[in-house]
Amino acid sequence: MNIIKVQNGIVVENTYIVTENGRDAVIIDPGEETELIEKTLADNNLVCRAVLLTHAHFDHCASCAVLKNSGAKIFMHKKDEKLVFSPGNLAIKFGKPFITFKADEFVKDGEELALYGMTVKVLHTPGHTEGSCCYIIGNVLFSGDTLFNLGAGRTDFPSGNPGQMQKSLDKLFSLDFDYSVFPGHGLPTKLFFEKRSNPFSTKK
Repeated sequence: MNIIKVQNGIVVENTYIVTENGRDAVIIDPGEETELIEKTLADNNLVCRAVLLTHAHFDHCASCAVLKNSGAKIFMHKKDEKLVFSPGNLAIKFGKPFITFKADEFVKDGEELALYGMTVKVLHTPGHTEGSCCYIIGNVLFSGDTLFNLGAGRTDFPSGNPGQMQKSLDKLFSLDFDYSVFPGHGLPTKLFFEKRSNPFSTKK
């Protein structure tokens, strides 16, 4: 599995382009800079076939409409759908344009998706938003804005909830494999390191 990180946008969001076969790409959280994402795909001879959203804030999904128009299927949790069509996606708050889109499929906690040679396990992790999800592909946990390197996502945006966030973090820290963690912002980390050292960990 090859993972290409594209940092983009006003809040330096991490977009991840993931491929197993070197042709078909799954993009996790395509952010604001659509042209940069498309150029990265072209430079690596990849075609985006699917998009996995960890949540529906603009900095994680602003390129979805364009990618969908190019043939990609959009996967997200049903509980974040309302954010796509409301100021809850935060685009207005940050003064950014936003094109709405419709998801093709809604993911559920615990399900496994077969996408272009990759098995994707879905973990519903509400807290940052009601429909926040993490995705496990191989030995990598894509944690969105739930778990960061020595931190956790904010809970003061629309549909955020501190109690749900702690339960979601406990859920991640209860996993029994030391996944590489690729967050929605900042540097990558390791799950067992976060379990020991993260200030939000209750599993130390």
